[in-house]
Amino acid sequence: MKRPFREGFTAISLVISMIIIAVIAFFAIYYYRGQESSGPGNMTSPIERARSVECLAQVRKIEIEVRLCYIREGIYPAHLPGLNGLAESDLYCPVTNSQYLYDPETGRVSCPDHIR
Repeated sequence: MKRPFREGFTAISLVISMIIIAVIAFFAIYYYRGQESSGPGNMTSPIERARSVECLAQVRKIEIEVRLCYIREGIYPAHLPGLNGLAESDLYCPVTNSQYLYDPETGRVSCPDHIR
């Protein structure tokens, strides 16, 4: 005996597709709202992100000079002022004007206000 051909979606396939759409919508809304939150570590505007990038680029520049000193002399410099290629203003964050932190044992430079 021949079974009749059914056209269209069954109730189960509709429910499964609705669940998939709901999950995708949930993650999209969660991601969008997470971008807008102004919690610690989140940037709220492109201007703030650009300032943070400017600071981190300057930190990277200082770290390169520290590594060059390490290559030339075999030890990390004891302090940052006096490194070749760096002006006094390079040792301060261009956004908050706070002095960069330096660890002479590891040669790491960091900004107290911007997280890497």
